[in-house]
Amino acid sequence: MPFVPFTGVNHHYQSVLFGFALMRDELKTTFEWVLGTWLEAVEGKAPLAIITDQDQTMAAEIQSQLPNTTYLLCSWHISNIFLEKLSTYYEKEEFKGDFNNCIYHSLTEEIFEDRWKALILKYKLDDNTWLQSLYNLKHKWIDAYTRNIFFAGQKITSRSKGMNAFFDAYVGSCTGLKEFVEGAQKALKR
Repeated sequence: MPFVPFTGVNHHYQSVLFGFALMRDELKTTFEWVLGTWLEAVEGKAPLAIITDQDQTMAAEIQSQLPNTTYLLCSWHISNIFLEKLSTYYEKEEFKGDFNNCIYHSLTEEIFEDRWKALILKYKLDDNTWLQSLYNLKHKWIDAYTRNIFFAGQKITSRSKGMNAFFDAYVGSCTGLKEFVEGAQKALKR
């Protein structure tokens, strides 16, 4: 069962666990129930911001139930996909430099747009549908577009991954439900 921690950052820049869920599947109805139940538990106080991977079902439900929450995509997950989807280009140092300069070092939206267009033309990437789909989501992961959004310095889901690792010391993938509850209680006490 997927373990879903709701993790945040306090005013001392420390990780805070606001809640967690075990999900039997990753269907729309399950995400709907998890988010609805979590919102009920926190008395309807929606987070200012949320960062997730690119799961489209989860994204749709977040945007539906948390319409006033800023929703970003984890840049680490996207960066890992670059290596897979653009591997033939990434082997070339010049492309890697141009690409990283465009993605990570564009200080303004205008600079990003100019560099993006140049990159697409130079490497003949205009027919790459995957890259085009990422470009369409640029306002959710490119620094030039997210610069003025408060995210407590976070651009990746590492705090959530850290919380998963913390819980791994108490529970595992073969842990039964009763043992999970006991292990989770020990973890929370710690």
